[in-house]
Amino acid sequence: MYRLNKLARIAGLLVAVSLAGCSPSADIQQLNQNEFTLRGMIASDRQQIDALQGQVRRLQDEIAEMKHSAPAPAAESSADVNALNQRIARLESEMAATQAALPNVPAPNPAIPAAEGSAIPGAPAPSGTAPGIPPLATAPSAPAAAAPAKEPSPTWPDDVDQQLQATQNSKEPAAKIYREGLNAMKAGNYPIAIVRFAKVQHNYPKSPLAEPSEYFAANALYESGKFDQAILQFNDLVMRNPSGKYSTQALLRQAQAFMKLNDRIDARLTLQKLIADHAGTPEASAADSMIKSMATD
Repeated sequence: MYRLNKLARIAGLLVAVSLAGCSPSADIQQLNQNEFTLRGMIASDRQQIDALQGQVRRLQDEIAEMKHSAPAPAAESSADVNALNQRIARLESEMAATQAALPNVPAPNPAIPAAEGSAIPGAPAPSGTAPGIPPLATAPSAPAAAAPAKEPSPTWPDDVDQQLQATQNSKEPAAKIYREGLNAMKAGNYPIAIVRFAKVQHNYPKSPLAEPSEYFAANALYESGKFDQAILQFNDLVMRNPSGKYSTQALLRQAQAFMKLNDRIDARLTLQKLIADHAGTPEASAADSMIKSMATD
């Protein structure tokens, strides 16, 4: 019954993890929690197994010692011999029951990464087993995963510095709000940056600062982990200004955002568009490297 309940709990978690991974918009926090709980269950069971195996070894040692030191049968000590034999039989029965209680827990799957921030690593297999006890089954070693492609470094920090310098003495009505957004980006205060850039776009849609505001707002969303919203902003920017100053960077970052959501199909399509429409640019070269890396994963 213990094994059935434990296997049912593990199977339920595995189903939840699988379902969460099927959709690009799955709840990442729930996925991490499921993995964290599953690893905790496995680690706990490993500790129980080690304790039970230690108990088995102690019982076996005690039985062996008692058998070794048992007196030779004699008529005058038959009662003592019978009592000793009964105790040995009782210990052997207790050891058998302890062995039967060992749960059949699968080894941690090395292919499943630990949840971010998790303090529970995959528990190691026991270093040894007691005589007569079959070793615990371990999962076959997973092939080494290919090293993930190095994500191209974002260019927006350099763009922020350039824009701060370029608008230092600007007479544009939107310049003050725009610079507030740029300074918020430099400070890593992305929520404030998003608000300032949105205000430029809303209040000054015809301003030359509206296009870079949308670009920086999309990057602020990306850095905040709001990849869905960042994708929409980057896409809108490219649709409005297909040959604009930030179109190539926007396409590359849009593809990276798709990768963050494990949407490899849309990421590849975006990279192919970048290569086709902007051949010879540094971003097109980075896109080609990303596609090649995706093919080897």
